[in-house]
Amino acid sequence: MKTVAVIIAGRQASAWLQQCIASIAAQTLPPSWNLRIFLGVDACPSTMGAAKRLHVPGLQVTYFPEHVGPYVIFNSLASGSRSDVLVRFDADDVMLDDYLRAQLDIFPARSVPFITQTWSIYVNENLQPACSVLANGKTTRPDGRRATGSDGQFAMSQAVWTRLGSFRAWWCHADSEFLRRAEWAGVKKRVIPSYLYLRRVHPRSLTQSKETGYISNWRKHYSQQIAAAVRRYSGGASPEWVHPAVARHSGYSLR
Repeated sequence: MKTVAVIIAGRQASAWLQQCIASIAAQTLPPSWNLRIFLGVDACPSTMGAAKRLHVPGLQVTYFPEHVGPYVIFNSLASGSRSDVLVRFDADDVMLDDYLRAQLDIFPARSVPFITQTWSIYVNENLQPACSVLANGKTTRPDGRRATGSDGQFAMSQAVWTRLGSFRAWWCHADSEFLRRAEWAGVKKRVIPSYLYLRRVHPRSLTQSKETGYISNWRKHYSQQIAAAVRRYSGGASPEWVHPAVARHSGYSLR
């Protein structure tokens, strides 16, 4: 049997958590695959309270008492995982039918560096399709459908994690940096041309908040670092292996 691990960092996510986790638990997997769901709560008692009300087979919840950001949470949970495929997913988003199966069906039989993404539908807080502004200043269609992969959500083989090390310990934009590093490292990527998840846009989301949104100082700073890295790679430098920055947790978990 193979295992796919969906890893989620949750902070200020109590309003969305039940829908997110339920959509993951409802996924149908290909034969011979097992599902594990890892939720890391990022120093947020209200999100932990919502997690305690969930009764989902295969869900493991870990509380991190210090606010470290979603990428350190992912590093912390992924570094101890031996799953064949790791999936990064946000606590405010929702998987549609076949989100996991469509991606797992195209993973190579043996573990080689491989990444998959799908198309998405941008929605408001009530999961209604909405026209949304993107990072490049353009907008989605009025029905919220975006016919490209988005950096935030993707699946990768364990071999990718082994090759690249981890996400950088950034407050935002580390998913984009990781994917650029993977591209220059020669990792193959496939985008499935189907709308398979709902991407919820709201003022507290990572791409919209004042601290980490598209026009924030943090994101501008990280964008400059990504551009500098691409210049290094294009000049012949090899993409770095990033030592996993991990965080201590409370020792309290739900299984």
